[in-house]
Amino acid sequence: MKSTFLLVLFCCSLTTSIFSQHLNESWQIGVGFGVAKFNESDASYIGDQYIFQTPRLNLTMPIGERLSLDGAISFNTINDIGIMENSASYFSLDTSLRFNFSPILTNFSPYVFVGGSIVDSERKMTPTLNIGAGGIYWVSDRIGINPQVYYKHSLENYESMRSHIQGALSVIIKLDWINLFEGGNHAARSSGACN
Repeated sequence: MKSTFLLVLFCCSLTTSIFSQHLNESWQIGVGFGVAKFNESDASYIGDQYIFQTPRLNLTMPIGERLSLDGAISFNTINDIGIMENSASYFSLDTSLRFNFSPILTNFSPYVFVGGSIVDSERKMTPTLNIGAGGIYWVSDRIGINPQVYYKHSLENYESMRSHIQGALSVIIKLDWINLFEGGNHAARSSGACN
């Protein structure tokens, strides 16, 4: 639990420093679900082969022209969705560095990423190293659909977790920081002018 607190504290401090430098960029927030898949030999050890997570929440912050930092949290609050039933819990804190490619067909923005996670499934929290790919299909100027796939590699010296694949699907919303803060400044200037 202490390591989780330290990770959250680190992400918050990183968010604060990046936030102050990149208010004019397109931040994104996402809400969705995920499915973790373990191979058959590891399923009996973990407790399930497929583990469904909802909600999955993420925040993406641009840190360069093609780079962005993504933080996500996944957990399973619903254990039975009809077509899939969880017999094991799954909690994951993920951090990824994304490389964003140029858009394809105007509306689709693909990316690849590397990163790490802290994953807990019935036993104890374990770090994983991640690689993956995804993309955002923009259905409007501010709303997109974001599928992505992780490969989460668990090192052999950590016996509490096994390597696995996690797929996720989210609805993404662009956060318009410029208008938010310019609107606040405009309102402050207007009220100052009235006084």
